[in-house]
Amino acid sequence: MLKMLYLCSMNHAMKQHIIPTLLLLILMRASVYAEYSDHRNRHVDSLENVLSTNCQLTDDELLKIYKDLMWGYLQTDGKKSTYYARQAEQTSKKHGYLNSEADALRIQGLVAYGGNDYETALGYFNEALAVTERMRESDRYNESDIDDNLSALYGSIGNLYNMQDRLQLAITYYQKALPIFEKYGWSESLATLYHNIAELYFSMGNHAEAEKNYRLSLDAALKSNDFLLIALPNKGLGLMYSNGGNFEKAELYLNTAYAYYSAHKDLENEAYVEVINALGRRELHKLKNIARAEKYKQEALSRINDDTGAEAVAALYNFCCEIEMEKKQWQKALEYARMAVDADGEETFDDIGTYVWMTQIYTELGEKQKAKEQVVRIYNGMEQFATMHYQSGISELEVAYGTEKKQAAIEQLERERQWMLVIALLVVVMLAALLIVFILLWRIQQQRRRQDVIQAQLSGEIAERVRISRDLHDRLGGILTALKLKLTPHSETADLTEEAIQEMRNVAHHLLPNSLKRNGLKTAISDYCATFRNVHFSYTGEERHIQNEEVIYCVVYELVNNAVKSSGAQRIDVHIVSGEDYIAVNVSDNGMGMSADETASGSGINNVRERAESIGGKMYINSVSGKGTEINIEFSYDKD
Repeated sequence: MLKMLYLCSMNHAMKQHIIPTLLLLILMRASVYAEYSDHRNRHVDSLENVLSTNCQLTDDELLKIYKDLMWGYLQTDGKKSTYYARQAEQTSKKHGYLNSEADALRIQGLVAYGGNDYETALGYFNEALAVTERMRESDRYNESDIDDNLSALYGSIGNLYNMQDRLQLAITYYQKALPIFEKYGWSESLATLYHNIAELYFSMGNHAEAEKNYRLSLDAALKSNDFLLIALPNKGLGLMYSNGGNFEKAELYLNTAYAYYSAHKDLENEAYVEVINALGRRELHKLKNIARAEKYKQEALSRINDDTGAEAVAALYNFCCEIEMEKKQWQKALEYARMAVDADGEETFDDIGTYVWMTQIYTELGEKQKAKEQVVRIYNGMEQFATMHYQSGISELEVAYGTEKKQAAIEQLERERQWMLVIALLVVVMLAALLIVFILLWRIQQQRRRQDVIQAQLSGEIAERVRISRDLHDRLGGILTALKLKLTPHSETADLTEEAIQEMRNVAHHLLPNSLKRNGLKTAISDYCATFRNVHFSYTGEERHIQNEEVIYCVVYELVNNAVKSSGAQRIDVHIVSGEDYIAVNVSDNGMGMSADETASGSGINNVRERAESIGGKMYINSVSGKGTEINIEFSYDKD
C-alpha cells in the first residue's frame, strides 16, 4: 500500500504545487520567506561562490544563504545540506532567530530520516518542536509562524513512525496536525492527511475508522478541486468495499478512480493496477463474467514492474488465483497462490487469506496432508497476529505517554526556572525555605502526574484488548468459519479447522471477557484459570461487582500468564479473598523462583506493581530461588 508521506511533511506554502511523483519521500519544504519560495531551482554553485569570495557579508545575509543551500542540497547531497543547516543553526542561535533555528534542526532531521536513521531524526524533530514552543514567548513571531512549524513537524514525526510501521503513533501525530490545517482551511493538506490516516486504519483492519477518514479526505479534496486528491480517497473506498465483497458500494468509487488513473497510468502505475484489479474482481464475483475478469487480469499483469509495491502484486496474484479457482483449474490456481505468498518475501497477515484458498485447492487436488498444513498455517498466523498487535499496541501507548511525560517535564522545568528567578530577586533571605517547599510540591505534582500517566496507559491497554478481541472474533472467525463450510464434514481438515476456531475464540475471549461485566471478577478469572491444566483457582467471600474490576483482572491475567510461561512450575494457585472493603489476590507457584534483583526491578514485576498501585493496591513478593514464588496484592475500596 502506498504510504503517501510527502504532503504532510511540507509547509503549506508549497503544497499547492505538488505533482504525483513527489509523493514518496519527505525531502523538501518551502521557506516562510517569499523570496525563497522555490528551493528546487536555487543555484547552489553560485551561492557557494558568493560565500567563498565575499568576506563583507552580514550575519543576516549569511543566514539567508545558509538556508538556501541547506534546502537546495537536501535532495542531492545530504552531507552538504547538513553542513549548511548547522551553520544556519549556529547563526540563528547567536541572534535568537528561533524560527530559523527550528528550520535548520528540521532539515538535519530530514537528512537523517532519508538515511533511515530514525532515532537521530526523531531527536532533531523534537528539538525543533521545543524551539518552536519557545517562539510563543517572543513578540517577533505571530501565531501562523508557530502553526506552520508545528504542522510540518507533526507531519514529519508521523511519517517517521509510519515508515517504522508504528501505526498508532503515526496516527497520533497526524491528528495533532489536523486542527492546524482546519484552522487555516488548507484543503489540500486536510485531504492528504485524512487519506494517510485512513490508509493506516485500513492496514490495521479498522474499517469503520478507515471509511470515516476516507470520506473526510474526499470532502476536503472536492473543496480543493485537485483531481489527484479526489482520486485517492475514491480508490481507498473502492478497494475497501471491494475487499469486503460489497461490489455495489465499490462500483461508484472505483469508476471515479479509474477515470483519473487510466488517464495517468504511466505516472500512477501502481494505483492503476490496484483499481483494475478491483474492477476485475467485481466482474468475477458480482457479474460472473470470467471473460471480462480475464481481460482486467491480463492488463494488470502486463503493467507489473520493479517499482510495483509488494502488496499490490500479492493482491493481483490472489485475483489470478480466484479466477483459476472459478474455472476449476486447480494447479494454475495453486501456482498463483504461491506467487501471492512469495510476493513480498516475508509472511504477512494478508497471507492468511491466501492460505484459505490453498486449503481449498489442496482439498480439491486430493492432497489432504498439505490441506492440513495450510490450516495449521492459518492458526499460527492468527496467533502471531494476536500477539504482535497486542504487544505493539501496548508498546506504542507507552511511547506516546512517555513523550507526553517528557514534554510535561520540559514545561515544568521552565516554570521552575522562572519561579526561582522571581524568588531570588524579591526574597533572597527566604530563598532556602521557599525552595524546600517548592521541591516538596514539585514531587507531589510529579507523583500525581505519574499516576495520571499510568491510569491513561491502563485505559489504553483495556481499549487495545477490546479492539484486538473484536478483530480476532470478527475477521479471523469469519475466515475460518467460511473455510469450514467448504470442507468435507468430519474430515481431518474440518476437525482441525474447528479446533482453530475454538482456540481463536478462547484467545479473543480471555483478553477481556464479557463475563467480567456480566458476572464479575470471580467468574472471569475462574474461566481464564481453567484454560491451563496446572492452574488452580479458589475464591473466598461474597461474590459481587467491585471497583476497578477490569484493572484487577488485567493484573491477575499478567501474573498467571508470567507464571505459566516463565516459572517452570508444576502447580500454580490463584486465590482471591473478597472482604467488606478490600479484595486480596494471592498467586503462588512451586517453580524456579526469582532473584532479589528480579523481584525489585524486573520490568514485568514493575509493570504489575505500577498497575496495582495506580488503583491503591499494595504488592508483596516472597520468592526463593528454586523454591517458588508467592505474590500478594491487597486492594482497598469504598463500600457500596
